[in-house]
Amino acid sequence: MKGLKFRRSFRVPLIFGIFSVLWIMFSDKLAFAMAPDLESAGFYSMVKGLIYVVLATTLIFLLLRKDESHKDQLMNEIAAVQRSFNLLFEDNPQAMWIYDNNSLDIMAVNSAATKVYGYTPDEFRKLKITDLRREEDIPAMLKVITDYKDELRQSGPWEHLKKDGESIFVKVISHPLRSLGLDSTLVSVIDLTEHQKTLNELDTAMQERDDFESFGYTASHDLKAPIRAILGYSDLLAKEYNKMLNAEGNGFVQQIHQAGLTMNEMLDDMLTLTGISRKPLDYERVNLSEIVLESMNTLKQQDPERVLNFTIQPDMTLIADKGVTRLIAQNLLQNAWKYTKKTANALIEVGCQENAEGEKIYFVRDNGMGFDQSSAEQIFEPFTKVHKNGTYEGMGIGLSIVRRAVEHHDGRVWVEAEPGKGACFYFTFQQKVADTEK
Repeated sequence: MKGLKFRRSFRVPLIFGIFSVLWIMFSDKLAFAMAPDLESAGFYSMVKGLIYVVLATTLIFLLLRKDESHKDQLMNEIAAVQRSFNLLFEDNPQAMWIYDNNSLDIMAVNSAATKVYGYTPDEFRKLKITDLRREEDIPAMLKVITDYKDELRQSGPWEHLKKDGESIFVKVISHPLRSLGLDSTLVSVIDLTEHQKTLNELDTAMQERDDFESFGYTASHDLKAPIRAILGYSDLLAKEYNKMLNAEGNGFVQQIHQAGLTMNEMLDDMLTLTGISRKPLDYERVNLSEIVLESMNTLKQQDPERVLNFTIQPDMTLIADKGVTRLIAQNLLQNAWKYTKKTANALIEVGCQENAEGEKIYFVRDNGMGFDQSSAEQIFEPFTKVHKNGTYEGMGIGLSIVRRAVEHHDGRVWVEAEPGKGACFYFTFQQKVADTEK
């Protein structure tokens, strides 16, 4: 019958017995049929017996050899399974152990777990899984174990205790193992301690940044009043009391007034910088080309005698906050305008290109003074100037506003530059759906 299998201790005798019966039934008849007389029949019977011994011995050898072959194959399979188990368990860089579901005793543990928890393998195997928990957490853990119905279980975060009493926070992934009559569970532990530490540090940094921005915004706003007073009184001194002061005194008044104007401009920039992240974005479809043209026309009106070649790619659109996008365009164009002032045949180019991933990248390129590429990151820091000879006006905060505005859109901004050959500022926004299109 197909699929019917016998144990080796029964299979070999059965085959041998069937062979012997068939031999006796047919070989005797064949020998007597071939023998012409009784003496020849005896000789044929002896030859038949010898043939039987040879065939029977060969049959037994082949049967045993076949069983040995199956045994070798089985042992090879067991060895392969053992190697796989060692790779997945013993050599796994993740802490793992196996525990008995009834007694909660830890039955096996890998080397990664001993390193994480500080126990030797022998010490680990003397523990129960409850020994790795705080006493107050054990009831919750037992309830989770009891309530789980799925084959693959995930739980956490849990607080585990190391041998030295130090706490680590982990996520536990477990899977039931039922073999050889054992009811056990394989546990894999993911250490969340460093992850949690990083999150805490990030939360702290974000809180400190928010506090700093709040303070900066409040301080900048509150300082506007005394600066207005300084400007007002210095202007009054210049107009009403200039005859009472000598040339040197009037020069001091002029310097006070100019310093007040500079301080007022710095406060305006600070309010803009700190206000970007505080203001929620209002996404809409924005025509960047129109915004750039408006900003460039404003710059030309401030210096109508300036000769400059300006090119712009038409109909560039993006989904963004219109007001914040205008800040980006204004500051990038002002930067290009400023650093091409002494360049013959000055050129400013604004356009858009796509990278291999289909991401739209907008750029503002100029052929102005440029700078060393090693300052590419530093240039986006507040109050940082690459050119420190005082020739170029500005607070050194415009590019900081650009970076903050772009990052507020979950985008990226970077620059490529070379001394004497200009600079190209790139930025890209994360693709969004306009609020009006939702």
